[in-house]
Amino acid sequence: MAERERYGSRAAGIYGALIDPVLRSLRPRIVRICREEGVASALDIACATGAQCRRLARMGIQVTGVDLSEAMIAAARRRGGPGAEYIRASAFDLPFPDASFDAAILSLALHEHPENERASMLGQALRVLRPGGVLVVADYACPNRTALHLPWAIVRLVETCAGPEHRAGFADFVHRGSLAGLLVRHGLSCSRTARAVFGTIGISVIRRPTESSRGPGPIDPTASNVLDL
Repeated sequence: MAERERYGSRAAGIYGALIDPVLRSLRPRIVRICREEGVASALDIACATGAQCRRLARMGIQVTGVDLSEAMIAAARRRGGPGAEYIRASAFDLPFPDASFDAAILSLALHEHPENERASMLGQALRVLRPGGVLVVADYACPNRTALHLPWAIVRLVETCAGPEHRAGFADFVHRGSLAGLLVRHGLSCSRTARAVFGTIGISVIRRPTESSRGPGPIDPTASNVLDL
């Protein structure tokens, strides 16, 4: 599947100045999950300016960030930091063999795409996971009372101003049940869930099964009880 580059140098500058600070509280939660899951190597898909990669690398996790935007990859490389590698590549056709990583991360990467592209990205992320590895998906989780939820109102404003293509993807994502709906549609069962950024972003951990897998059953991604990470 061909993917058109959406973000240029202006978008990379805006992302680094505005979006990265807003997501600052999300990054350590994902790092904590990876450490608790015993992750040694991680792939951050649609890594943007590399903020998550730098966090992971500082904790000793070998991390590769991929993004189709040449400007985003350039910004990530400029910001530097040891232990992280950045590759310009499409999330629809990851340039890695099967079973290459302990973890694959899709952080706010799915909501802006149409459903068929979300399915392709999920399939690629699962493909590069080693048996027993974890897929960490962080994306919007619509609160129960949106009319009284100021952070969610800000999210909707930002997504509305991001352009027609982005806006359409966000509206479809929310209409289909946000993150919980996505997981149900694609048959993905969570081993753990959490919320971040004032409850507007859900974090779900999906473990790639092994033949010898044992343990308790999966968590229903639509359930209201989530871990406070």
